[in-house]
Amino acid sequence: MPIPWCLDPPPFGDSARVSSWLEKQLSLCDDEAFARGFAASCPVSGLSPEAYSHQVLDVDGEKLLVGIRFKGGDVARPFVDLIAWTGEPRPRWVIAIQEAFAQFAPEAVRFRWSKESAPPWTGEVGQYLFAGLAAGTLHASVSPARDLSWFDEFSQAFDKWRTTSPLGPEVWPSNLDDLKKCLKHGHIVVATEGDKFLGLAASLWQTERAFEGWMIMEEFVVPEAQGRGLGTALQQGLMQRLPQGDLVWGTIQGDNVASQKTAARCGRRPVETWWFIPLGAS
Repeated sequence: MPIPWCLDPPPFGDSARVSSWLEKQLSLCDDEAFARGFAASCPVSGLSPEAYSHQVLDVDGEKLLVGIRFKGGDVARPFVDLIAWTGEPRPRWVIAIQEAFAQFAPEAVRFRWSKESAPPWTGEVGQYLFAGLAAGTLHASVSPARDLSWFDEFSQAFDKWRTTSPLGPEVWPSNLDDLKKCLKHGHIVVATEGDKFLGLAASLWQTERAFEGWMIMEEFVVPEAQGRGLGTALQQGLMQRLPQGDLVWGTIQGDNVASQKTAARCGRRPVETWWFIPLGAS
C-alpha cells in the first residue's frame, strides 16, 4: 500500500512534479553512490557513507523522510532536512529527528511550509521562495549581456559586499560556469555607467520540487550603487525578456527585506517558507 505522504503543492506548484521529486528523494535512502559522494564532499570524522543516506523514520505512527545537510557545504554547520511526512505534524518529531542524527550534532531541523496557517513548530525563517508570472515591462535602464567581460568586477564587488553586510555569510555568488549557462541558455541583463559595472540579474530555466520556470540565479548591485532603484530596474529588465506568463521564481534570505521588497515590486510573492527549528535551545 502506498505511503500517504503529505504532498500539497504551494501556489504555482504542480502535484505531479512534487510526486516525481519525492520519488527521487526516497530513492536516496538506498543510493550508495549518492551516500559515498556526499560523504566525500562533506566528510565528518568517524562516520561511514551510510550515515549520509536519506532515512524514513517511524514516529508516533507516522513516517518522516529526513536527510542530513550542511549550510553552504560547511561540516561545522549541520542540520537535518525534514523532506516529507505523513499525518499531522507533532512536537515529538523534532526530538526523534535530533536523536536519529545525533552523530552529526545537528544545529537545526529545516522544513518547508506553504499553507496559510501558522507553521507547526516554532522556528526561524531561513528563506522565502518568491514566485510570480512574467508580465514584462515597457522600459528598462539596463541592457542584455553580450558576454561576461564584467565577471571579475562582479566577483570583486560581491566579495567586498560580503565583508560588510550581515547577510554576507549566508549568501554565495553565482560562479562563472553558472553565468555561462545563463548567457547561453537563459537571460542576463547588466547595468553600467560608462565603462563601470553596476549590477546584473540572471535567470535560467530550472525545476525545484514543485516548480518549473525561470529561476532568478543572480541579482546583485554593487554597494556604491545601492539605493538607486537598480535592483528593481534589473529584475524588470530581465522579466521584459521572458515569455509573458512564464513562471519566475527564486529564493530570498528571510532577513533580506530589501530583496523581498524588490521581488514584490516586480510581481512576485512569497509562496513557500523554509523554516529552521533550532536544536539544543532551552
